[in-house]
Amino acid sequence: MELAFALFKYFPYGGLERDMLALARVCQARGHTVTIYTSAWQGARPEDMRVVELPVKALTNHGRGTEFVAHLRERLRGSNAVVVGFNKMPGLDFYYAADVCFAAKAFEERNFLYRLTPRCRHYRALEKAVFGRSSKTQILMISQPQIGVYQRYYHTQDERIHMLPPGIRRERVMPEDYAAQRERLRAFYQLSGEEFLLLLVGSDFKRKGLDRAIRALAQLPPALRRRVRLWVAGQDAEQPFLQLAKAEGVADRVKILGGRDDISELMWAADVLLHPAYSENTGTVLLEGMVAGLPVIASAVCGYAHYIEENALGAVLQDPVTPESLATAIETVLGEHDSVWRQRARDFAAQADIFSMTERAAQLIEARAGERA
Repeated sequence: MELAFALFKYFPYGGLERDMLALARVCQARGHTVTIYTSAWQGARPEDMRVVELPVKALTNHGRGTEFVAHLRERLRGSNAVVVGFNKMPGLDFYYAADVCFAAKAFEERNFLYRLTPRCRHYRALEKAVFGRSSKTQILMISQPQIGVYQRYYHTQDERIHMLPPGIRRERVMPEDYAAQRERLRAFYQLSGEEFLLLLVGSDFKRKGLDRAIRALAQLPPALRRRVRLWVAGQDAEQPFLQLAKAEGVADRVKILGGRDDISELMWAADVLLHPAYSENTGTVLLEGMVAGLPVIASAVCGYAHYIEENALGAVLQDPVTPESLATAIETVLGEHDSVWRQRARDFAAQADIFSMTERAAQLIEARAGERA
């Protein structure tokens, strides 16, 4: 089977992009031909897979989106390829639903004038092309709460929605020689035995709640604050957050690492994973932190936050998330013996269905594409 994967942009440190590439590799391993269509590709390209960059030159995001859809449609004219989209667009056979409902944000968070803008009309049209009643697109959903939100605005048929389990990478799991690895890594990262490392992973600092993390760090009791470091692994504009850390008096405690390829190692060396996001469809990194042996502190808006509560592996903060509530959670979690978190992490990794997303998605694509043929 010929598969055309469509993604507006490829960024090497994005969760959506990692999922796309992982699914492409699974489909390829199952004997299918995969071509990835995008408008821009950052970082190393896969040597065993065809990547096609479509010429997009518009100045606005919605203009570039319109161009991309038009070029993709032209390239696939007369093709029998099954089209799998990772952004909302017309003409998809399958859509991997990593984004929250745009209509909900437009109607519930913005005013009437915003809904009249070309940008809003453009993104609502793309969303309707996937979720509207007249669409035939099969939807690969990764967030259970978002199903009801989309159906509230588009009345999407149940039979077009397919819920996928999470699909984190097994290399995130604590290794058998975890204690030795942790000691080695903490020495490598120059972390003393008295220090606590808080880790935040994500490349959209504002949405991931980095400001909340910095302000919470400043609220810790002075004796504890002097022992705590906050490291941020992600690629985004750093200066506003470094200025905030300085204003809060914790500049010497905060370090922004940039995009990293050693996330597993950072997690094994850390003591807590923070994810106080303002908006998060799922939050795959929550599960990655949990299987890596870390207690996770996240905001309740994260789609995967229920895993934290169900497995007693950290804390989930309800809105409003304040610096004080986040600081209290950090202090509480650090007060628990780390062996408790390690054992719960091993139990969670051994029992939960959190690794099979790409295999299940590939099976659904094969089955539904076979029915269409």
